[in-house]
Amino acid sequence: MASFFGSSAPPPPPTTSPGVEKALAFLILAMIGRLLKPRFSAPQLAGVQRLIMDATLPCTIFKALCAVSLDVELLRWPLLGIAFVAVQLAAASVASKLFFPDAIRQQTALYQLATAAPGLSAFVFIKEFVGAEYAGPAALYDLPYKLYLVLVLPFLLGVPAPSATKLVTDPLNLSILGGLVVAATKTPYASLGAIGRAASLLASAQTPILFVLIGAKVKLSGATPLVCLSLLMLRHAACYAYVALFAFGSDNERMTLLLLAQAAVSVVGWGQIARAKEAGGHYDVDLAFDVVGYSMPLTMALQTAACLGMLPSLTVMPLICLACGGVGWFLLRRRPGSGDSIAKMA
Repeated sequence: MASFFGSSAPPPPPTTSPGVEKALAFLILAMIGRLLKPRFSAPQLAGVQRLIMDATLPCTIFKALCAVSLDVELLRWPLLGIAFVAVQLAAASVASKLFFPDAIRQQTALYQLATAAPGLSAFVFIKEFVGAEYAGPAALYDLPYKLYLVLVLPFLLGVPAPSATKLVTDPLNLSILGGLVVAATKTPYASLGAIGRAASLLASAQTPILFVLIGAKVKLSGATPLVCLSLLMLRHAACYAYVALFAFGSDNERMTLLLLAQAAVSVVGWGQIARAKEAGGHYDVDLAFDVVGYSMPLTMALQTAACLGMLPSLTVMPLICLACGGVGWFLLRRRPGSGDSIAKMA
């Protein structure tokens, strides 16, 4: 019987699936970020990004790792991460030589394309669409890439690696180490008290902050859109071939690997390239930044398509990406004097 404060009638059935609603919610958050973009300066947006990397993301990783049961089987995730680094380097080497004749842009494209930022562009999708319990294995998968970005890439670029003290005081590294300690000692997450509660609150804030930031930072115009998108499509072709080769386990595990492989290129890579340029290296910092700028919206679209089951099969996706990258290369070569994008190819 209906009352003054409510009704006993059942609620109307949902008109869209939960997955579609999540994707639409992400799109709305990005639109809000786009509308707010004029109110933020570049340093302020950089501060929001730093908040994600140093606060919400470490808490997400820490909370996920605390629930992980450590066993030998989990070792396959960092091993898969090591294999992914090698695949990315090989694919980036081929793509950079295909597009650029000079060493400066070849090296810049190589080192920028061969980076990945799963924490900023994949963990949210894994947590929302696959399950929060898979953020722990994803963090272990991402660990080799973190070591590559922090230790190996600066060496390749000619930048001195950070000290051991700085390495272990990084929030991301601390979250991984702390989460592994809690998991190894089988400490219940509830026993962490206020610390655990604070980590949970920050972890829950990651998704809305991230997608508002994406909307605010996405570039709808740029000097080299066709070059960057073509390079990124070739990069993704190698990513899908990698997933088709190394996919294993349950559907959730395969989906987790796919979302990790689709991750956008890393802002940290651009920062390392900028540091190398300041130290006297010969790199095109603007090209590296353009690749970063176009990678995030492309990855966001691919991640959403994968989560909603709209992505073609892994046997078809490498061919589609190769075709798109090849068409871009062909168009750029056919019009050698049509603007900034082509000037980058000259």
